[in-house]
Amino acid sequence: MKSSSTNNSFIKLTESAAGRVGVKLQLNQFNKDSANPNYYGKVERYTLNAQNILDGIAGELPQIDTGTAASVLNAYANVVLKSLQSGNAVKFGELGTFYIAAKGVVDSSTGRPNLTVKFTPSQNLKDSVKDVEIVSSEYKEASGAISLITDVSSGSTNGSLTAGGSVLLEGNGIKVGGEDSGIWFAPVSKNGELSSEVEWIKVSSALVYNTSGKLLFALPSELASGSTYKIVIRTKFAGRSGYERKTLVQIVSDAVTIG
Repeated sequence: MKSSSTNNSFIKLTESAAGRVGVKLQLNQFNKDSANPNYYGKVERYTLNAQNILDGIAGELPQIDTGTAASVLNAYANVVLKSLQSGNAVKFGELGTFYIAAKGVVDSSTGRPNLTVKFTPSQNLKDSVKDVEIVSSEYKEASGAISLITDVSSGSTNGSLTAGGSVLLEGNGIKVGGEDSGIWFAPVSKNGELSSEVEWIKVSSALVYNTSGKLLFALPSELASGSTYKIVIRTKFAGRSGYERKTLVQIVSDAVTIG
């Protein structure tokens, strides 16, 4: 007669050779002591797909075919989803627990917050990565780049801009935001050096596009026809995180000529 007791050995973690990861260091923008900066690490992530997991199960349990393993995994996922939809937390073997949590704020004492799902890892799960080797740890200064300059009037991308027209800048990390940020046209000398900042001409018109990848705006009327400039962007915008950097990032374009 089969026992009706639950098998609590589900997902027993076993020892394996320690892996290796790389870490990118980022400046902690919330550290108020600017004289003593500190940094936090972001692990470079490589994700196994479903087939990788099934292949791993086949290696652990060669007596079970991958089709059966896939069916069991799908069924278990459905049970987890239905359990959460019923308002329950779900313990995932010895890995940890999925649970429902409130997120955000509400504007009244009778309001109802939005709900989300969180996961609390078990100590076993935490211990499983303690011996992973960090093979690289790299800090890179915040930066951005202008990769393409398009004259909207002509569609030209050869560095010639139509006086009184508009320009589209494309790149990465170019969204303008934060105190002292902006866009300037800086006159350049014959050897390509920027002029003194007192000669820079600031873009005062509204930005039609202002995203991390695109800026679209009208050229300042003060730009002299036949003159050469470099476009200078200064911004404190910090990308997807939404916070404002303490220091300005400066991005300089290739030379453009006003036609």
